[in-house]
Amino acid sequence: MRSVRHPVVLQAAALSAALVLAAAGCRGGGTNGSPGSAGPSGPPTSGGTLTMLSVGDSTSLDPFGANYGGAPADSARMAALYDPLVYLDPATNTVKPHLAESLATADGGTTWTLKLRPGVTFSDGTPFDAAAVRTNWEMHAKPEVRSQHRAATTGLTVRVVDPSTVQAVLATPNPNFDRSVATDLTFVEAPSVLAKGPDVYRTRPVGAGPFTLSRWTRGAEQVFVKNPAYWQKDKGLPYLDQVDVKVMSDIDQQYNTLKSGGADLSIGADALLAQAKGTLNTRPVQSNGGQAVQFDVTKAPFDDVRARRAIALAIDPAEMAKTLNQGGVPARGYFAAESPYFDAGAAQPAFDRAEAQRLFDELAAAGHRVDFTFTVPKATVSVKLAEYLQSRLAQYKNVTMRIDTLDVSAFVTRVVVQRDYQATLFQDWVVDPEPRAWNALQSASPQNLMGWRSPAADRALAAGRSATDPAQRKAAYVDLQRALSAELPMWVYAQSAQGPVFTNRVAGVELFNAGSVLMDRIGLAR
Repeated sequence: MRSVRHPVVLQAAALSAALVLAAAGCRGGGTNGSPGSAGPSGPPTSGGTLTMLSVGDSTSLDPFGANYGGAPADSARMAALYDPLVYLDPATNTVKPHLAESLATADGGTTWTLKLRPGVTFSDGTPFDAAAVRTNWEMHAKPEVRSQHRAATTGLTVRVVDPSTVQAVLATPNPNFDRSVATDLTFVEAPSVLAKGPDVYRTRPVGAGPFTLSRWTRGAEQVFVKNPAYWQKDKGLPYLDQVDVKVMSDIDQQYNTLKSGGADLSIGADALLAQAKGTLNTRPVQSNGGQAVQFDVTKAPFDDVRARRAIALAIDPAEMAKTLNQGGVPARGYFAAESPYFDAGAAQPAFDRAEAQRLFDELAAAGHRVDFTFTVPKATVSVKLAEYLQSRLAQYKNVTMRIDTLDVSAFVTRVVVQRDYQATLFQDWVVDPEPRAWNALQSASPQNLMGWRSPAADRALAAGRSATDPAQRKAAYVDLQRALSAELPMWVYAQSAQGPVFTNRVAGVELFNAGSVLMDRIGLAR
C-alpha cells in the first residue's frame, strides 16, 4: 500500500517548510511521551484568546499541501480547522479515534473499516460523512493535486459502505495502516470547498474542527475563531473564543516573548525547549530520526562506504552539541536511545579520530581522496553547523570540505528535485517507524534522497510493516539499525525532541502525533 512515495518534486514544499524549521532550531518528531513540566492542572476556563507563535507561515491550510509531519509546522493549525480522524498518542504509541469512532482490520491489514461519529457537520453545514472521507483520500492519490501525503494512498481502494462507514482496501496487507492514517490521512476538508478548486480550498479551508479561519495575513498572522457548528459544542468545547497564530522565526525572540507574557504558546523543538526548561512549561516528546548529515551514495566520494564511515568517525557528537549549543542530544543512530527499537549493540560507530584518519589516508592512497561540497540552506543555524564540520575536518589530512549555501527554495530544488549534491543536512520526524522510516529509507521510495539501495534494510522495513507483535517489530527495526550502521547512508549527530512550550496562562494541553496539541481541549487557566 505504502511502498512508494509520490514523485519527489512533490516533496519540495514539505521539505522547504521542514528546512525553515530546522534552520530556526526546530528539529524532531516523537516516539515516547516524556512530559516535562506539565503546566496548570484542571480544566480551562471558557472564553478568551490564546496567542501562539510559529517559526513559519503555512504554505497552505488544506490536507494536501499543509506540512503536518512535524509538530512545529502546521499540525496545531490543522487540528484547529479539521480535528483528526484518528491520532497517535505519543505517550502510549497507540492510535486513538477522534472524529472517527474506530479504525480496525479483521483480515490482517488488507481491509480496514473506518467508522465515523454520526451527526458531525463541516463548519459550512455540509455533512461530515463517508463520502467526504473518500473524496479527500482519492484526491490525495491524484498526481495533479500534488499532495505531500500521496504515498498513503498508493494501491488504496476506498469504498463508501454507508454514510458513516468507509472501507479501505490495500493492494498489500499492512497491519500498521492505521498509523499511516494518523500521520497522513487524518485531516478531511469539506467536498463543497474542494469542488471550488485549489485557489479556494488552500486558502479558505472548511473543516469540522473547533475553529474556522477568520483572517490570514501572509507571513505575519492567522486568526482562528470558534466554530459555532462544532460537533462538541454541547460539551462546552472548544474552550477558547479565538486563537491568534503569529509568525516569529527567531527562537530567542520567541522565548523572550513567551517569558514576558507577550504570547501564550509555541510548539518548538530542541533550541526552544532547552531555553524554556525551568522557566516555562514544556511537554517534550522524544524523537527518532533526528538531525543528520545525509550522503548521496551514488556519487563520489560517498559511493564508497569508507568515505562515509570516515566522516562519521571524524566528528565527536558530544563536542559538537556542546560547541553549537543548539539543544540537541548527541545521537547514537537513527533510533533514539530511549526508543523501544534502539539496540546499543547495533549503534552507529562512535567518534574515533585515529580510525577516521586511517580511512582518509587509505582512500587517498587509492586515488579516492575525500573532497566534497556540503550543501546547506541559507540560515544562521545551518551555516554555523556547516562551518563547525568544516573546521573539524580541517584538522585531518586528505579530506577537503567546501560549503555551498543556498536560499531555501534553491536548496530544495538542488537537493530534492535535482538531487545534485554530495552531502547535505537532513532531518526526519519519526513518530513511529511506520510509515516514515519506510518512506525515507526503502530502496524504491522516491523520498529516499540518498539513493541508498539496501536489501537488508528493505527486508527489515517489510518485516516491521507486517509485524504487530512488539517483539517482532523490535527485531525488525534492530535489523534496520544494523543496516544503517553498517552502510551509513546518513550520520545522525543529534537526537531531537519537540513539543509545546507555554506559560501559566495555558491549561488543557494534550498532545497528539509528533508532539502537537489537540486544539479542542486547550484553553486559558482558571
